[in-house]
Amino acid sequence: MTAVIRAELQRLLRRRTIVVAAAASAAFAVVTTLTVVLSATDGAAAAARRATTIAELSTAAGATEAFAIGASFVGFLVFVTFIALVATEFSGGTYRALLLRDPHRVRLLAGKVVAALVVAAGALVLAEGLSVVLSFALAPSQGVDTGAWLSLDALGRGVGNLATAFAGVAGWAIFGTTLAVVFRSVPLALAVGFAWTGPFENILVDSWSTGYRIFPGQVLAAIIQGGTVDVSLTRAIATAALYVGIAAATTATLLRRRDVTA
Repeated sequence: MTAVIRAELQRLLRRRTIVVAAAASAAFAVVTTLTVVLSATDGAAAAARRATTIAELSTAAGATEAFAIGASFVGFLVFVTFIALVATEFSGGTYRALLLRDPHRVRLLAGKVVAALVVAAGALVLAEGLSVVLSFALAPSQGVDTGAWLSLDALGRGVGNLATAFAGVAGWAIFGTTLAVVFRSVPLALAVGFAWTGPFENILVDSWSTGYRIFPGQVLAAIIQGGTVDVSLTRAIATAALYVGIAAATTATLLRRRDVTA
């Protein structure tokens, strides 16, 4: 599978892809950091608007607080991207052509997914780094004390935020891959994905709080956030691991038993 990963990375890491990924990471860092840091106020005002407080930003977690909050929106983007990437491989006949060179179906797709996740991980690292730099630049104007941001605790929080963000992103990527393999059509897979993770989950959890602990999208969002009041990080990881295992097994089974006709 190493050869597949290396070949896919060579295809993905072209100038255009790198520029697009870097631009997206920069845009994400700018928007989330400006929104979080510039909206930070004292405790009472922040609570009324459900915003981050200046006191929270002044802790060791403050340097990467904007990234941690904004990362919740990255998962769905990755979900959509992987659906498009994988489904296009089938509908366009690319996957079938590649099987002439490497007939190991599961290994081939797994290598392509891993390579794409490597690129996603690089984009997350860049986004977090830019967010931290911008947070340092904006903090003085909001009266945020950045003394704790240079501690080992802050470094640990930053690594932790990056790890949970990537774990959630990886889960979304696998779910997107499974839908792409099941339907082999970008529009159909996207329609099902949008319907489930959007209206279906979000409408149900408003009246059924248990959904926060069992719905795939809610569980992955909880992982990216490092745990929520509705579900702990440990439980979210355990539940997501079960779902990811089922999705991976389903994908592997379909790849082995269904003909690749496109």
